[in-house]
Formats: sequence, structure tokens, C-alpha cells
Amino acid sequence: MRSRFLILIVLASASLALAPTAAFAEERPPEPPVPGGTAYLDEEGDPTASATDGVGSPGGGGGGGGGGGGGEQQCHWNVVIEDDFLFGIYDVDTLETQHSQTGRWLEYFCEGIGAVAVDGFFLIPEGGLVDPAALAADALASIGIEAPVIRTSPSADGRLYVQIPTWLWLDQTWWQPYQATASAGRVTSTVNAQPVSTAWSMGDGGSVRCSGPGTAWRAGLADEATDCRHTYRHSSAAQPEDMFALEATVMLEVTWTSNTGAGGTLPAISRTSSLDVEVGEIQAIGTD
Repeated sequence: MRSRFLILIVLASASLALAPTAAFAEERPPEPPVPGGTAYLDEEGDPTASATDGVGSPGGGGGGGGGGGGGEQQCHWNVVIEDDFLFGIYDVDTLETQHSQTGRWLEYFCEGIGAVAVDGFFLIPEGGLVDPAALAADALASIGIEAPVIRTSPSADGRLYVQIPTWLWLDQTWWQPYQATASAGRVTSTVNAQPVSTAWSMGDGGSVRCSGPGTAWRAGLADEATDCRHTYRHSSAAQPEDMFALEATVMLEVTWTSNTGAGGTLPAISRTSSLDVEVGEIQAIGTD
């Protein structure tokens, strides 16, 4: 059970009219028909609320005798908040809006006594609390972004050469925003992951950082047309299997939004691709 209290920001229902606190000491109402927490006034007489481990549901609450008052007490669950998108419940520690799976918050009410203190709390969320930020993390875990495809010119399918600039880029169709959504009840959160930069490790000790996916080479373009290029100064002949390990790591910034109005950022994620490349030397042959 959570120990923090939540404060109801809008007194939107006539059912919030409660009996004096002293009545709780004079008469003990029957226990509610389901576990949970309801009915509490703070020192200023304002309603507060907290999530509990119990899950309440509206409907017929039974009778049963209570001490001190004599006779049968008629008790039932009242819906206090029908839509917490419109009338928010706030955590006073963080001022973050709390939402239930159904949007409804309940109180346990006994005729002649009023709202009843159960486990020391006033309102309970029907179906349990939903944390939009946790939903966003779930959505990010399911986003399924594959590693990008590395392209080079000269083509790595053949051989790269020393002293000749090698153009580097990623498949252009990969460089796009990625989205995923997770839901719990009527609460949904959507994450957006946007590629922002690429860090290249060339395998020879060199590195290149690019602000985008790089520019695909085509005939007629000058080397200055791309910020993603590297010139090897020696061959890969002395490396294992005569190859350099070329690696590209893309950073993606992550933001999220929710239909509750919440949103923010999540830690950046990355995707890495690697490719073994052979770098050779061009031999000049003199002729008479």
C-alpha cells in the first residue's frame, strides 16, 4: 500500500459531503464488500486520496450491524470521480496527475454515517493506478528498431583503398522517426525515437561523427559534399583476417506523450551496425 497521500483537486460531486470526523469514533460501520481504501478527511477537512492495494468496484454494498448506532447500516460504493481526465487526482508530493484504468474513483458510503474510513484513505482508483511514464517505458521496450545497413564508396563489397577518401552513409530509408504505443485500460502512452547522430569507428583507430545518416555517393559529387568520410592511411593487411572492423552507432533521442496530457523525455537509445572491410594499397607500375 502506498504511504503518500493524493489530493483531489476538484470537488466536483455532491457525494463529497462527508459526516463529521467524530462520527467515525461514535459508530463503526460494517466493513466494505471489497478490499481497498476510502473515506478520509485531512486536518483542514479537505478530502484526500491515496492508491491502495485493494481494487474497488461500484455496486451493492451490504448491510451488517455497526457498533453504537443500532440497527442495520446500508452501505454502498459511490462513484466520486467519473472521469479523472476531466477532474484530476494529484499526488501532493510530486503534483503528478494520477489515473485509474477506468478513470473512476470510488468512496464507501454508509447511510447515517457518511463516507467511511477504510484503511485510512478516502478514494480508491477503480482497476488500479496507471503510470503513463511506466507505460512509455513499456512502449519503448517494444519499439523494435533494427540496426541500420552500412554503405560505403568505394563499396565495402570489394575493397577500400589507402589515400582515397571513403564515403560513409546509412540506408536513407532507415533514418526516420520510430513510434510505439502501450496501453493499460483507457490510458495510452506513445514514444517517439528520432535518430540524431552517427558515430563511426573506422577500425584503424580513427573515428568520424556525423550529424545525420551521411550522403550517398554519386558521380560528380565533390568530397566536400559529405561530412561522413574517412581516409585510411595504411592497409588492413596486418589485421586479423586482413580486415578492419568498421562500426556505426546511431543515437536516437526519445520523447513520449500520453492521452492523459503527461509527457517528457526518456534516456536516449542507440543502434549499432558493424562491417568487416578490407583496405588495400594501390600499386603503381612504371613502364618504359
